[in-house]
Amino acid sequence: MRRLVATVAVLLALAGGLAAQSLGFDIPREPRPILVLDQDRLYSGSRLGQSLIAANEAETQALRDENAALDRQFEEEERALTAERPSLDPEAFRAKADEFDARVVATRAAQEQKAEALSRRIDRRRAEFFNRVGPVLLELMNQTGAAAVIDQRNVLISRQDLNITDEAIKRLDESYQRQPALDAPTQQE
Repeated sequence: MRRLVATVAVLLALAGGLAAQSLGFDIPREPRPILVLDQDRLYSGSRLGQSLIAANEAETQALRDENAALDRQFEEEERALTAERPSLDPEAFRAKADEFDARVVATRAAQEQKAEALSRRIDRRRAEFFNRVGPVLLELMNQTGAAAVIDQRNVLISRQDLNITDEAIKRLDESYQRQPALDAPTQQE
């Protein structure tokens, strides 16, 4: 998907000259650089990204721990039910087994919903991160006179001096010192 977006952006940039001429305004004739950015390194290398990654990992581990505890609880209950089986008549055992199965199914469905909600929170935090990065990248574009910033995964080959990842991390970290949090991550997100 990103490659498609990058390809369309480049094609639009190239076709823009023809469209601009037909619309009655000029575009600059001098070549403008296209900057390259490693989005993954920006996310994992900046303080803001690292704080979000830590929050995501903590919530993920908490959910794993909760699931493991539930699994242990259900295993113990199943062993107890199996041990109790010889002393119960078949109808009573079936009723207890059905109730146990229903609780397991409902609990697993609830845990799956928690996992899906966590996945949405992680995706939303990453999107909010890149929204916050936008002004930093725009400033770099304006300062360099660049036409665009493209993720390095969409570039076959480029000059290293066009890669702005380190500078973007530096500026984002400076911004993060002034305004640390996007929103404090919570379990209820």
